[in-house]
Amino acid sequence: MDIFPALHTPRLHLRRIEVEDIPALVRYANNRKISEYILNIPHPYGEPQAVFRISYVVQGFKNRTRYVFAIVPKASGELIGEISLHLENKTTAQLGYWVGEPFWNQGIATEAIGAVLKFGFEKLYLGLIYATCHEENGASGKVLLKNGLMRHHTNGSVEQYRIYRKQNENE
Repeated sequence: MDIFPALHTPRLHLRRIEVEDIPALVRYANNRKISEYILNIPHPYGEPQAVFRISYVVQGFKNRTRYVFAIVPKASGELIGEISLHLENKTTAQLGYWVGEPFWNQGIATEAIGAVLKFGFEKLYLGLIYATCHEENGASGKVLLKNGLMRHHTNGSVEQYRIYRKQNENE
């Protein structure tokens, strides 16, 4: 895969993050409610962090270790969050995502996760995708459950969810 993939859902484009996304990235990621749950989003979050983020994203794709998609509603064309797969090896990846606070409770994360899981299983041939979320972030846990991930275990205040690729009868 030499060209970064673009995924589409009824309401969303999931595409490569671009330099033009920096203002929206700063606007929505610069939120303590997001940074407290996303390890690599500091608060405050400004333009230098966004520029570094884009470099991190591009390098991850070049190395085939990360696929970080901008979450972009078709209606606005503006980045409102990110969703990613961080590959641990050829068969396992960690799912991560965040959506800007003005867009919470609209089913956006649920829709984006469904598309990225399909990409991970059908295009990257992953066998396992997992995600973690803080126990007090119940909304995130619900979104993962809606997408078929099962709660696996809890490590302190962090819960882990997993989903395995479905095996078809011909494999």
